[in-house]
Amino acid sequence: MNSILYNEKGVALVVTLAIVAILLATALQMGKFTGDSAMETLAYKDQFQADQLALSGINIAAMILVDDAAKNDIDTVQEAWADPDKLLLAVNELKLEKDTLTIKITDELSKIQVNALLVEFPGNQINSDQSRIWENFFRLRFLTDKSMDKRDPAEIINSLKDWLDSGDDDAVSGVSGAESDYYLDLDSPYECANGPFDHIDELMNVKGISKDLLKTEILDQADEPIDELELSDVFTIYGLDLEKTGKGGFRYSGKVNINTAGVDVLAGLLPEGMEEFARDLADYRAQKSEEGDVFVNPLDKGWYKKVIDLSEKEQAWLDSAITYSSHIFKIECIARKNDAKTNLVAFLKREKQKESGKWMFQIIQMERK
Repeated sequence: MNSILYNEKGVALVVTLAIVAILLATALQMGKFTGDSAMETLAYKDQFQADQLALSGINIAAMILVDDAAKNDIDTVQEAWADPDKLLLAVNELKLEKDTLTIKITDELSKIQVNALLVEFPGNQINSDQSRIWENFFRLRFLTDKSMDKRDPAEIINSLKDWLDSGDDDAVSGVSGAESDYYLDLDSPYECANGPFDHIDELMNVKGISKDLLKTEILDQADEPIDELELSDVFTIYGLDLEKTGKGGFRYSGKVNINTAGVDVLAGLLPEGMEEFARDLADYRAQKSEEGDVFVNPLDKGWYKKVIDLSEKEQAWLDSAITYSSHIFKIECIARKNDAKTNLVAFLKREKQKESGKWMFQIIQMERK
């Protein structure tokens, strides 16, 4: 790859550009995190500096992603933005003390899009292809013995559909779905949204979804428990298709980036009985030369066919469910200054300007953890 992150001068350039952007934006953004009294005590000074450093990390990550977009039209686990060592190299250009700043970048389209469970908004038609992915995912993590595992994939999917849909006179899906009548009868009542999720934590409001949703007692092929995951590791609210539907509404693409998806999500994309090949797909993406410095397998369109043998029908379905690039990324930055600590999470949209042809970025959501 020719990314500027593959040489030290390139790293310095990215960091310098990011710092220039920060100098222009910090005065406006810091108002969200600190007031006029921030400099009154040493503790406040440390917190101010930690906040500012975390914002620096967000901007550095954004510049790395913009640089990547200008050089290729795919996004993979083989690229600099996905490599912790390359990100550390960029941070080291700031000449900070060790562990002062950490940056992590995740592709949001490597996840299952919760809002894609409906064909379109407003509407009430379930997307059967997306429902299949959810069913596969839960089948691989839930125990079939209901005396040991009471979680019900049908209840979760029906309740999600009811949370998202509208225009159906609040009809309940199946026998296990839930509309406002169910939620208003809870100890702490609330309305059913009847629309798309705006934050991943809103999933916790849906019937059948709890903190232990992704816990599992199932073993993998090596007789080891499957990794426990957080909701945000697997699901995303992003993926909005910019084109309007025929009725003037909007939809979510639902397409998962096969170049960056985790093993659990890959397994959900594969036909029943072929889940074991999810690990093979991930290993193929990560395979390096004997020297360990070069990826040996290009991840061009259709590369999965070199790893798994699918029928034409299965290939057609998988091709309709996947993509090879992304435009939405999650950036996590942790900054420390003495005893002060700031943990910022930002969601970035990367897009190409029509007139100039240059790639730009937009922070569409940012929060302090």
